[in-house]
Amino acid sequence: MFNDKIDSQVIGTLKIYDKDSGEILVQKKNAIHPGNMAYVLASALANKPTSVNASGSAPSINWMAFGNGGSVSTTTLSYRSPRISSTYDQLPITSSGSSLYVPKYEQETINTVYYPGQDMSGKTVPNNTAKVNFSVNLTHADYATAVGETIPSSDSSTDVTSVKAFTIDEIGLLSGVTDSGSLDKTKTLMLTHVTFHPVLLAANRTIVIDYTVTIQIS
Repeated sequence: MFNDKIDSQVIGTLKIYDKDSGEILVQKKNAIHPGNMAYVLASALANKPTSVNASGSAPSINWMAFGNGGSVSTTTLSYRSPRISSTYDQLPITSSGSSLYVPKYEQETINTVYYPGQDMSGKTVPNNTAKVNFSVNLTHADYATAVGETIPSSDSSTDVTSVKAFTIDEIGLLSGVTDSGSLDKTKTLMLTHVTFHPVLLAANRTIVIDYTVTIQIS
């Protein structure tokens, strides 16, 4: 018997850790932008460009964006709501409400696809499931150029301005267009958004970001 209805779900999880020590700094699920994700997946399957990049190629998830507007600290730390919507508003991140609160830096991702039944770090990917891992080794020098500040030496740095500039508390996965090695934000859609407690990108720490998107169909 053929199924005339398919139930599917897309789940995103974020892991940030210290490359040298292995210390996990952040590990949590993220929010998927249903409107943008559905449209990008459909466009990719049809090999058609999105409306914000009408003369370009079919979309992919290929950039990760970092910001520092995802949390608010007063007497206690609170997280701002992820900026997602069930509606595709037809706007790129430069003019859409679906963007980071305070964008600071973007970097291209290293993507690895895992098929059903494949081993993934000691765990077998379930049937009817595929996973995509989007990984970034955050580059201090490039980040410093983007924010225009000196890299703080460690968590104990007294340079308040640099510490603020190098602190991240929100990340998004983007379907972007690369132009001469840079992200063309006027043709880019945000697909996921996660906010978390602040993490300092100090010079004495190499940060690795693993962002995994799981696609399940039943």
